[in-house]
Amino acid sequence: MKKAAKKYPRIISDYFLRGYRINLELNKVDVLEHPPRPAECIYRSPLGKVGFTIDRALLAEALECYYGGTSQPSHEETPISTSEQRMRERLGQDISRIFGRTLLAGSGFGELERFDNAYEETLWEYVAELRYTSHLTSTASSLFIYLDAELTDQLTGLIKGPPAPRMADDPLDNIKHLPVRLDCVLAQARMSLGQVLGLQVGDILTLRLKERVDVRVNQQPLFRGAIYEDDGTLFLTSIESVKTP
Repeated sequence: MKKAAKKYPRIISDYFLRGYRINLELNKVDVLEHPPRPAECIYRSPLGKVGFTIDRALLAEALECYYGGTSQPSHEETPISTSEQRMRERLGQDISRIFGRTLLAGSGFGELERFDNAYEETLWEYVAELRYTSHLTSTASSLFIYLDAELTDQLTGLIKGPPAPRMADDPLDNIKHLPVRLDCVLAQARMSLGQVLGLQVGDILTLRLKERVDVRVNQQPLFRGAIYEDDGTLFLTSIESVKTP
């Protein structure tokens, strides 16, 4: 989660800037194993449950800027209003979707539905805290995204990808599955050191493709072939084995 957030440090900040005219600067990203406080919004997705909480100062600023206010929002500890509850719900849905797409490189958590069940306790596996500083109020605030155990397991499997195919028990068969890099030199030119040092960006060298090219593995010739072009793509054909002493 830290890696994904640091890879796209402006993705949530840009959301606030586009939708609420709030310029936020990301200060830090922490991954917590114990929730610092209960989740204010809980959603169910096809992968599991995700929760959301936002500091009151940032919530009030988003509400003030959304409705066109110009004064700095109040930080008085008054009961949360209906407008703030609606804004928190909206932010929770949007930011949870953005966070999911960031983790899964575009696919996301899937459809999010509000989960309200006072009789079922949700156990959170991890909590991501993203701390921002507002350029308008110079106030540092955090938003928290909660992931339950089911969602964490699903994310781990999706990020790691499918398991590698199991190799056969025969060591010789295992060796045959090892990746090998093939090198093929299409053209060569002999130049003096002075000519090489005098090359500039954009210079063009006239080269002629070889009639036969050597294909090497670890600098050792393996076979010899010819190059031909078809629809803008180069192909290697006419393979001849190279005898090595």
